[in-house]
Amino acid sequence: MAISRCSHCNFIRELEPRFIGQDVPCPKCQHQNKVWDTPFFVSKLLEKYFALQVSHKRMQSELPEEDSATESVQDIAASTDFSNTEMLSSPAQHQPILQWFKQKNIEVVINPKAVDTTGFFDEIATEIGQHYTSLKPILGQISHAYKENYNGTTINLANRNPDEIRLLTTFCKQLYDYALIGKLVQQKTEKTLRLILQPTPVIRQFFNGIWLEWFAMMQALTYVQQRNLPFSCARNVVITLPNADMHELDVFLLMDNKTPICIECKTGDYKSSIEKYRLLKKSLGLQKSQFILCVADLSDEHAQGLSSMYDLTFVNEKSLLTYLHRL
Repeated sequence: MAISRCSHCNFIRELEPRFIGQDVPCPKCQHQNKVWDTPFFVSKLLEKYFALQVSHKRMQSELPEEDSATESVQDIAASTDFSNTEMLSSPAQHQPILQWFKQKNIEVVINPKAVDTTGFFDEIATEIGQHYTSLKPILGQISHAYKENYNGTTINLANRNPDEIRLLTTFCKQLYDYALIGKLVQQKTEKTLRLILQPTPVIRQFFNGIWLEWFAMMQALTYVQQRNLPFSCARNVVITLPNADMHELDVFLLMDNKTPICIECKTGDYKSSIEKYRLLKKSLGLQKSQFILCVADLSDEHAQGLSSMYDLTFVNEKSLLTYLHRL
């Protein structure tokens, strides 16, 4: 048999061997994904998993004592520009999180690069989160172009007010300056912006929803810095529960080495994942207030209603920081 795993919504399905090597749309989100031979796919997955285990053990052996780690994190919170630092990638910064999961008998693998903010993903993600209502159509066009394997997309500025034109033009220039697009052509007479996309997978993933993870992480870092709290922060944390179930946590924040906050991020369909997140919250032993589902463009009223219905806390990109300050 053949297998296809959606890199956007994680949906997995089996197909007939004749589809091996082809790109097929995901039945849930329509994202294009390559079909692999099942033994080959499983072997590569195991290689990656065991490589991460080796990296994790090596990192643990290099960790300093917990007191030193706590002091280092306090120094980071007090003086660091979180939008441009490698310090969050240090073993000392992750030590409290590693210790917290160890006490719960949960295996954990942390990706240090996922919190390295010396690139530009965090800046663009913050810009998107702060102006999501206005920028959502552009993101939709870019995601659609990637899905259809187009080399670019055209933004129409006609019939927009001057403030919208200024915002969209500035944002697209940022994308070009930070190399998240390959080329930007502005046609003033036609009132259009032509964006030539970057084919790099990491850029594709960013526009397909990973931007919200970066935004949520930066909001969490803003919160701890404003409150001057000692903390440990990680993104894309891979955990293995005692029952061998594996999960990836989008953003995990540990305050004062004892108070955990887990933020899961969704830019598309989230309803089918509610039960999964409820069970995950229970497995981690978190309270409802500590497990946050951040859904882009969810109205405040809808978020409040869902929070009342389910044993989870729902927020949107605008209300995330406000909610953290209420904790």
